[in-house]
Order: sequence, then structure tokens, then C-alpha cells
Amino acid sequence: MRAVSRFESNLLRIVYGIVGQAPRAEVVPLVLREMEPPRGLSRDAVDLVQDALAKGCVRLLARGGWRRERFLRGDQPVEGRLWQRTPPGELALSFSRNAMELLLWMTSRNPADREEAWRPRSRTPPTTGDRLLVFLAYRALRGTSVGDGLRHRAPWAGHALCRLAFADDFAESPSREPIDWRPWMTGTGACVVEAFQHELADHWVRMERRKGELSRAAEMLAIGDAQQRVLDSFFDALEEHGRRDLSRFALMTAERLLRREPRAETWFARLNVGGLTVGQRAGTYRAALAFLRALERLEHWQRQALAVGYFDEGYAASQLWKSDWERFDGDRCLNSARAIVRRADPM
Repeated sequence: MRAVSRFESNLLRIVYGIVGQAPRAEVVPLVLREMEPPRGLSRDAVDLVQDALAKGCVRLLARGGWRRERFLRGDQPVEGRLWQRTPPGELALSFSRNAMELLLWMTSRNPADREEAWRPRSRTPPTTGDRLLVFLAYRALRGTSVGDGLRHRAPWAGHALCRLAFADDFAESPSREPIDWRPWMTGTGACVVEAFQHELADHWVRMERRKGELSRAAEMLAIGDAQQRVLDSFFDALEEHGRRDLSRFALMTAERLLRREPRAETWFARLNVGGLTVGQRAGTYRAALAFLRALERLEHWQRQALAVGYFDEGYAASQLWKSDWERFDGDRCLNSARAIVRRADPM
């Protein structure tokens, strides 16, 4: 039987919460409580943390990667569940001492109101596992005072997956630093993005539907700007690395939002534009429809894919893109999006 101290017990409970194995209501008070950390953790505690991360992260990726889908491996589409598309050895996540130091900081300090923030060690580059843990920590605690504190600080403020999944959360504290997508375009990082495609679509659908509840033009402008910046940056990275298939969540989002031909007013039903000039009103509406306008980039990829011949380089990847475009009714979604943008233009 393993024995751990009170501090170690709290740390373990926080880990379980981060990987979705403990209720958030139990975890938040532990994160907010400050405790003096021990000089070192027991071997039993370290083993339990490693076990929790190993099983918890695998469970999360399996939850998103169980569907039989096609994604690129090299320049060829491969079908199957996540662990069938990629050899298990290439799916392994490793964690450096950065991960343990992050957990120690969250257990001993109050991230919501303390000036001293945690940062990865400069001499220990974060691994994919470390980066995933940072994302999961924010994902587990967003919407709480802890999450509000984290999103204003590095490494969360510039974290690629945090910004992509929760663009509206970072609208009030925008980071102008370029987003580093490289860890998520190849290897295990790309597999993580594949596994989160359906969850990303869920978040973007909620983001878009929430706009209909907004009344302040400034808030709408901030959210639209944050969405546009993260999508432009993400799409640029996909083009550079030849991974347009990782934007599938955007097609899924569009199909779900536009399947019933919604009216333009759906996006700004409660928006107060009184007192705004015509130009300011146009800018606000443009921000409200940032996601719909981003579909033009995906349609450009579709036109490029249609032009790729059988003997041309990238033919298999272009076929996969055309299949996704047809599967999610891209032409109808694009036409619907364009009609909404036209109706919303006060100019």
C-alpha cells in the first residue's frame, strides 16, 4: 500500500482533475489553497503522478481518437483509429521536469492572485507531453478564478492549442507574439490535434452561438479579432507543413452552424450598435462573422485541390481534402456563409 503526505495527496488530486478523473469542484479549492512544498516528493508520490499522467492522457486521446477517420501520414491518407494510423511507439508522450514543476507550483501557490508565475525551464525545452499538460490544465480550470489567472500569463497566453480551442477566452488579453504551431504540425503533436478535432468543433460552435448573446460592440470586436488572428496563423502553418487535414474541425463547425440556413441576425441578435458610425458598425458586424469569412480560405484550398492532376505531386492529399469538403457539404456552407456576410454589410 502506498502512503503519501497531505501535500502529495493534494498534488495527485490536482493531476486527476487535469486529466478529467476528478470533479473540478474538488480540484479548484486545492489549487487556490497555498501550501509549503516539501523539499522533495516521495518515490510513491512520483510513481502515482507518472501513472496518473500516463493513463489519463491516453484515456483523453483515446476518447477523441477512437473514430475511424482518415488523416495524412507523410503524403498519403491513412484510415483507422488514432492508434491504428500511427505505430504505438510514435504516439508515446514524454514529460520533462517542467511537468512536475508545473504541478508543484499549482499545488503550493495560488495561480489566481500571485505575482510569481510558473515558466518552463529555459535549459529544458518542453516536450509534447509538457505542452499537452499546460493545455489540459487550462482546459480543466477555465471559467474559474484560477483559469482567469492562467490565461493572462505565459505559457498559457501564447499556447497554440489554448488559443485555438478557446480564442474568445484570450480576446481580453491578446498576445501579439507569433503563435508557435511547429510542435503541433508533426509527430505526436499532430496526432494530439487529430484527436481533438471533434472537441475543437464543439468549442467553435459554442463560440459562434454565444455571439448572439453579446450586447457590447467592443466585446464582439475583441472576439472577432482574436478568432481571425488565430485562424489566419493556424491556416498559414497548415499550408507550410502540408497538413490541411488538421483544419477538418472548421468544416465540421461550419456544417453544424449552417445546416439550417440561419439568418445573419443570429450572430448579433442582442448587439447594441446605437451611437456607432456606419464604419464602426460595419467593423463590428465583420468581427461577428470572422469565422464565416474564414471559410473563403478553405474554399481556396478546395479550388487548388480540384486543379491537382493524378500524376501531380500532392494528389492523394488533395483527394483527401476534396473528400472532406464534400463530406461536410462545403459548397452549401460557403454559399450560406457568403449570403450571411452580404446581408450583414451595412455599407
